[in-house]
Amino acid sequence: MMNQPKKDKDQLKKSLNSYLTYSGLAIQMGALIALGAYGGKWLDAEYSLEKPWFTIVGTLSGMALGLYLVLRQVNADQ
Repeated sequence: MMNQPKKDKDQLKKSLNSYLTYSGLAIQMGALIALGAYGGKWLDAEYSLEKPWFTIVGTLSGMALGLYLVLRQVNADQ
């Protein structure tokens, strides 16, 4: 009976660490997408392009990098 509270405490700690890890990944992915879009928008304004090519490329690059980091972390956890 003595091991039961320690086992529950370890499970709670593992769940909390997992929650914090994945929450951080979501914030990181959002920041990468925002930075890509902002940088692309700035470049589009700097070069006076008719179509927002840099914004599109920046946003897609941020999404790709964010997805790569999420998949890498998920694979590392398994």
